[in-house]
Amino acid sequence: MAFEPLETDEKLEQPVQAAPDMDAAMLFGCSGFVLTSIGGYLLSVWPFITFQDTERLSGLVLASAVGLIPAAFVGIIATRRFRLAGACGFVGGSMATGIFLYLRIQQAFLAHEARQAPKPEYPSICIYLIPLAWIVLSTLLAIVSLPSSEEL
Repeated sequence: MAFEPLETDEKLEQPVQAAPDMDAAMLFGCSGFVLTSIGGYLLSVWPFITFQDTERLSGLVLASAVGLIPAAFVGIIATRRFRLAGACGFVGGSMATGIFLYLRIQQAFLAHEARQAPKPEYPSICIYLIPLAWIVLSTLLAIVSLPSSEEL
């Protein structure tokens, strides 16, 4: 008489474990990517919206510390948890954050040129350097925190 799950009369020494479900793995990876990218973006952007004095160096540093440092920790944790999908979500969220930072810092310089705000306390090259530095740092953190079993 055949045994039901295997439909064979072969006796096994131990139960057969089911193979990983491809749909579950895809859903896990896609969910990890989306949650990491949107969560990292929102976590890193809110201080720049809340603290309006980003034309001052102290305001820029405060907003960066309050937003970017926690976003980096969340990105590292998501990379460890979701592996490559989390790393890609971390980098994708940091790219969106980089675009936001570029526009926000450029806004401070444009407001000065329109004589609506004081001159920013930092050089105009920061318009490009700060977003680029955040994207590069996030990419390096994602690569370093990626589990060693994961291949790029």
